[in-house]
Amino acid sequence: MTTYEAVPNPTLRQGDIIIAPSAVLVPPDERDLSAPRRGPGWLGDFQRLALWAGDASTPSPDVSAEVRFSPVLVVSHDCDLEKEFNGRVRELLDEGSSEEEAVAAAESDPSLDPFAVVAPLLPFCDLPAKRHAGVLNGQRIGYFPILQLLRDGGDYFVDLGQLSTLSVHLLPQRGKVASLAPESVFELRYKISEAYAIRDLAVLQELERLTGRTIIRASALPKSGKKTSLQLFLDDGDIVHLEIRKPREALPEEIVRKQARD
Repeated sequence: MTTYEAVPNPTLRQGDIIIAPSAVLVPPDERDLSAPRRGPGWLGDFQRLALWAGDASTPSPDVSAEVRFSPVLVVSHDCDLEKEFNGRVRELLDEGSSEEEAVAAAESDPSLDPFAVVAPLLPFCDLPAKRHAGVLNGQRIGYFPILQLLRDGGDYFVDLGQLSTLSVHLLPQRGKVASLAPESVFELRYKISEAYAIRDLAVLQELERLTGRTIIRASALPKSGKKTSLQLFLDDGDIVHLEIRKPREALPEEIVRKQARD
């Protein structure tokens, strides 16, 4: 179950949910050239807009953008959102500024940390029914469920294959709907590391949380053909999610593409 902070974060943080635009690049179709360039008509509105047409002198294909206006989930890690800010603060401190002066000067510089990565919230009902259980119990790589969204009550999911890079100025505090609580942020980080990094690294991060803690309860999640998942409940209220994967030689042969995409 998704958990939220009682009060949304006062600054931009991983796990924030904000009403903002997002976009993915797609091949054009017959609608794109005739589509009017207008602002969103409603929350959840999306449009396909032609960006450019390739020509014989360049290898670029025709490109359109599918632009959506909806709640988005901030995927960027907190350290990435403030790495240049913190570097500038340290420089100013080394130059003799007080911490208050250094922070104020760095906060006033709009060129620092200009971008964030987000993913749009998509209605959970848009998923094929056969995928519902796998997304909810964490079996589906690349998906993250967001249930009972605050101020809305709806159920959504994030597809980590539909990320957008936005200017942070398109993510205003006034558009913030909610902030995920730490336990849900940790689950998000797990799914990101599972989708884009070594899965064993995600397991090590989970094991680090067990240090000095007592496991008070364990439950097994439904099995899949490739892994068994466990939830360990710790004495401090944390929940650790572990996966036991079958060895590669025991897995069914993967179906792979035979031809490159045009």
